[in-house]
Amino acid sequence: MNRISILKLFLLAMTTTSCLYLTACGGGATTPTDITGGGGQVAPNNPDFGQLPLAAEVPDNRYVDHYKILMFGNSHVRSHNMPGLIRQLILAGRPGALVDMTVADGYAYLDERLSGTADLKLLQSLSWSHVILQGQKYSTSGLYSYPVNDSLIWLRAVKAQNATPVLFPEHGQDGNSTEGSRVHQLHQSIVATEPGCVAPVGMAWDKVLQQDPQMILHEADGNHAALAGTFLTALVFYQSITGNNAELLAYFPQIPLSSEQQQFLRQIAAATLQQHPACPF
Repeated sequence: MNRISILKLFLLAMTTTSCLYLTACGGGATTPTDITGGGGQVAPNNPDFGQLPLAAEVPDNRYVDHYKILMFGNSHVRSHNMPGLIRQLILAGRPGALVDMTVADGYAYLDERLSGTADLKLLQSLSWSHVILQGQKYSTSGLYSYPVNDSLIWLRAVKAQNATPVLFPEHGQDGNSTEGSRVHQLHQSIVATEPGCVAPVGMAWDKVLQQDPQMILHEADGNHAALAGTFLTALVFYQSITGNNAELLAYFPQIPLSSEQQQFLRQIAAATLQQHPACPF
């Protein structure tokens, strides 16, 4: 049995009690089916993570001079060039700072990304300041549950590189008023076991839709983000990464959203993070 298999067994034993409180622990007798969060091919070989520190503190990289941000995720991290938007916001809010954004290949879930070596090699290839992790499996209906052990491993692996891990709970689908908050609570439960940051994306989306139900945040498929939704998510990540108040950003005329829309979304992002801080610092 290789080290990562041993580590997974240890994590499973360690989190048995915690699973009583985590909505994504266990599988039960019913096979989960209505999953979301990724997809893709499973690589054949397991990486060797070695000994990862348990419950280590979250590295605070808010004020670095060079943001080197790595994103693991699926199509949700690619909507309307979200990485480019995050970079644009950081450059505007932190004049003089350098910003590099890298998006990992593929669309796999976080548990699938542990099955091969490519993603681990990418994580270890540079001294990243932040690593955004999207792709924890969850049930869109809330009827099923999924293990969170692999997300715990990712949090530990990122912190072992002295990078700030930021979990990316997806926004709810169009017409589903409970999904966003439920997925946020799932990710909050994960960092209660293994400290990390949680960008309150779904909570910000819910707040917008409560205050302005006419604003179009979703694409026509009801799942992916429209430009306004992507801009809102990017604002949440901007403040989560830098610690800067998103409301204080200026208007971006090159982004085809009106000044009023941008101001409203900035206010929502800042208010959401005040109510639901992303990081434990």
